[in-house]
Amino acid sequence: MLNHRPDPSLEHLTTHALFAPVGVPFHMNTPTHTGDVPLHDHDFLEIAVVLGGVGVHRTIHGEAPIAVGDVFILHPGQWHAYERCRGLQLCNCLIGIELLTHEIGWARADATLSPLLPQRTHVPVNAGQGVVSLQLSTSELQALMHQLDELRILHDRDDPVRLRPEVIGRLLLVLAQLSRAHTALPQARASRSHEADPNVQNAIHAMEEKLDHEWGLVEIAKMLDLNRSYLVRLFKRHTGQSPMAWLARRRAEKAAVLLLTTDMPIATVGKQVGWHDPNYFARRFRAAFGLSAREYRQQLPCPALVRPTEDWIQWRA
Repeated sequence: MLNHRPDPSLEHLTTHALFAPVGVPFHMNTPTHTGDVPLHDHDFLEIAVVLGGVGVHRTIHGEAPIAVGDVFILHPGQWHAYERCRGLQLCNCLIGIELLTHEIGWARADATLSPLLPQRTHVPVNAGQGVVSLQLSTSELQALMHQLDELRILHDRDDPVRLRPEVIGRLLLVLAQLSRAHTALPQARASRSHEADPNVQNAIHAMEEKLDHEWGLVEIAKMLDLNRSYLVRLFKRHTGQSPMAWLARRRAEKAAVLLLTTDMPIATVGKQVGWHDPNYFARRFRAAFGLSAREYRQQLPCPALVRPTEDWIQWRA
């Protein structure tokens, strides 16, 4: 019998292990990477700003070259890796979930800030695929780094409790800088006039909780006490997809995580996400990622990335 344990090559970084025990739950570091940074995830929000060097960023969505001015906002549970790095200079700002549920919990409902932040503040195993990618202009990068430099000065002081209000204020200014860049994106401009609808949120939460359930429009509409046609229009207005298209993409994303982080047989992965017919699973996965499930598993993670965390992570650099 197979033991479906997490792949040991996936490093799990935690707030408890990395953050200071008092003060605001956040951390900053400025590492320079050469070579490969192994596949890893974390239970905090990470903002990674590229300041120099070159490399490739790998996420569930595939790989993309890295350029100065790139910003990656990674939600809790999101895995990623940096590969083929040559002098890759980063400024990382890490924010604990506690901050997003207490002092600045309101930000998750703010029309401009919410697209950057996780809407769900617990992190189920292998569940997170949230990643926002931005490319800043030179002036935008300079303005962002001004705020991050001020944050780093506060971070390096020895009185985290007294400085708590200042740190929170600076963090909000960082998020405000990023939200301005995000709202300039075409897809953000198209959707920013629509505030989150409770019915859409409830449908998404229900489907996420039971991805392996055989959902249908009739059941979802009945659950929300809505007409089926109205449900589809509402869902498309707020997500750009129909409920069934959204569910298919979400199932494919969850399957991708399971393929990389467990030793489950491919057919079992399909069943775990609600696609019980292996042939149907194969078609839907290829439609989502352009690769078969087997090809996807073989190409990720990159080979020979199993290294102790202390060999590559630079929290105090």
